Amino acid sequence: MGASTIVVARENLSIPGATETGNGGADAAGDIETRFFNVVRQYNPDVVVLDLTSTQGNGIPAILTIRRGSGVPILVVCNPNDPQMREYCLAGAAECMEAPVDIMQLNQTVQQIIQLSKSSRPSPVAEPARSPDPAQTQTQPVSFAGLTLHPHQNLLIGADGATIKLTTSENRVLVHFVSNPLMLCTRDALAEALYGPHRPNSDRAVDVIVTRLRKKIGSIGGPAAHRLIKTEFRRGYVFVSEVAVGAPVATHRADPPLHARTA
Repeated sequence: MGASTIVVARENLSIPGATETGNGGADAAGDIETRFFNVVRQYNPDVVVLDLTSTQGNGIPAILTIRRGSGVPILVVCNPNDPQMREYCLAGAAECMEAPVDIMQLNQTVQQIIQLSKSSRPSPVAEPARSPDPAQTQTQPVSFAGLTLHPHQNLLIGADGATIKLTTSENRVLVHFVSNPLMLCTRDALAEALYGPHRPNSDRAVDVIVTRLRKKIGSIGGPAAHRLIKTEFRRGYVFVSEVAVGAPVATHRADPPLHARTA
């Protein structure tokens, strides 16, 4: 078992043992976030361990902030029976562990996350000839990872027939992803697909839509499907799934969408 590097952070992204400065206001929070990403860039950790045992309701925003700025996997440590465990994974965490943490279990979980991250990493050399015809992905059903997208209906169907509606923006982003599987999709390219030449100057709008889409895919396809959209730090996103155009359509059931069901 090889050595691994982890960075431990609290929900405000402060790092235990690091020097804290500022008066605790918005400027100080920005400084803490900047220092966190500086550490991530400097040490290139295999996993970020996010301590949410003392969360004040900011656990999900912390995960989303890390996801927007880095593709490093996140391991959440939280209190037993934390009601937001599922939401942590939907927001972008790779795994959740209950406190108190056993050091051997922590090491095993970190190694599993690293192996999963390596196995799902796309090939560095893309083969353009294997990419679907964009015209087909906009007009025909597209299947990936057990899910089927109906682009004209803004509809995503799960393997069990459960359905979920996508917004027009989410549908456009997903069509762009399935048209370019296993390839880097830059934020500029996604903004072009969303808004045409009159796109906003900020990448924030694109990141928000990708986050919503990632959550919907995960809600109908499970945690593995949630990880189909990989963040490439400062570059964009990669859709890590093979795609089949015109594949058999999943059976449509009258059940409510998976994310709307209650236990």
